[in-house]
Parts: sequence; structure tokens; C-alpha cells
Amino acid sequence: MSTLSIFVDESGDFGAHSDYYVVALVMHNQDDDLSDELAAFADALRLIEGFVGDRVIHTGPAIRRENGYAELPVEIRKREVDRLFAFARRVPVVHVTFSFRKRQYPERPQLKAALFTALARFLRDHAAYFLSFDQVIVYYDNGQAEVTAVLNALFRDFFFEIDFRRADSTRYRLLQVADLHCTLELLRIKLKENRLSKSDLYFFGSRRRLQKDYLNKLDHKRLNNPIIA
Repeated sequence: MSTLSIFVDESGDFGAHSDYYVVALVMHNQDDDLSDELAAFADALRLIEGFVGDRVIHTGPAIRRENGYAELPVEIRKREVDRLFAFARRVPVVHVTFSFRKRQYPERPQLKAALFTALARFLRDHAAYFLSFDQVIVYYDNGQAEVTAVLNALFRDFFFEIDFRRADSTRYRLLQVADLHCTLELLRIKLKENRLSKSDLYFFGSRRRLQKDYLNKLDHKRLNNPIIA
């Protein structure tokens, strides 16, 4: 039986605390073994000074020096993100991101409807890919009730055999990859709108390096990248 794993993460919220809401899906065909990539990733992390065990890498806080990264110098934070980025490039997965400019959806039901429409269109456009699998397993931490409702409504109707599993990033590295894609998509938007922060520029060095060495190098793994204006 062929099985597709879908790892879901988001950036922002359905309230008024962010300008954009981004959802990322990372898709892995379970016939593709990840053992070598996971082992190489773990080995690379152990070489980082001060890295503890299987600590979860949160890309956004690492860039902004927030939460558990507040006391870490930029060199260490960058090594962690770069190791995750290298893992995301090597691992046999594809991804998609959905971005919503929240001022266009001032009410929560409007944003939920926009997410539903975008995801439904994506499933329709890539039906041949998704329906080639016998089973689909969705991994999500149920962080946003609206996202959980949309995923349940759409996927249960679209797939013949679907399994939802509540998961967290401490157990699944591909959820950390989904988090990486959310952050990179926000940076892509900020770069386009000339709104990169001082923290962004300090971390990546320059606008050109962000575009050339990070954003461009994962484009070949995207199924597509709808941005909802």
C-alpha cells in the first residue's frame, strides 16, 4: 500500500497579531526512505557547539533571537538553521505554501473560507498526484482550530483513506521543515515588499544572499506557490 505523509505547519494566526497568515504542507512518499538523511542531519547537529540532544529548530525565533535563542550568538543560530535548510534540500519531499494578506480578510470566517478555497483548488489541480496514493496520513499539532476544521472537511471528502494524527515537532523533523518553509515564505513576501527587518538582514547578510542562497534553492521542490492577495 502506497502512503503519503503530509506535514502541516503555519505562521501567524487568525487574529490581529500578524500581517500575513501562511500555511505550509510538506509531502513525503513513505516509499522513499529517510534514514540516511535523518542520520546525517543528526550528525551535523551534534557538531554544533552547545546543541542539546534533539532540540527542535524553530526558524523564525532563531532569526529573531527569540525564546530559546535569546542567549545564542548569530553564528550558532545560523548553523542550526543552515543544517535544517540543508536537510530540507536533500530529503525527498515536495512542499506548497499558501499565503494570505490578512487585511483582505478582516473576519475569521473570511480567512477560513479563503484557506478552504485555496486548498481545494490545490487538491483539484494536483489530483493525479494525490490520488496515486492508497492512503494519506496528515500530521498537524492542531494549533489553529480553523485549520483543523478545513483539513478535516476537505481531506475526508477528497481521499478514500485518510488518517489524522496529532503531532509535534519534537518527534517529526519534517514538521520542522514545514516551519522552515513558513518562515521562508514570509521572508519572500517581505523581500518583495521591501520590508525586511534589521534582524532578517543581519542574519542573512543581504537581500541578494537571502534570495540566491535560500529562497531560490528550494523552488524546485515546490508543487506550486499560490499567494492569496
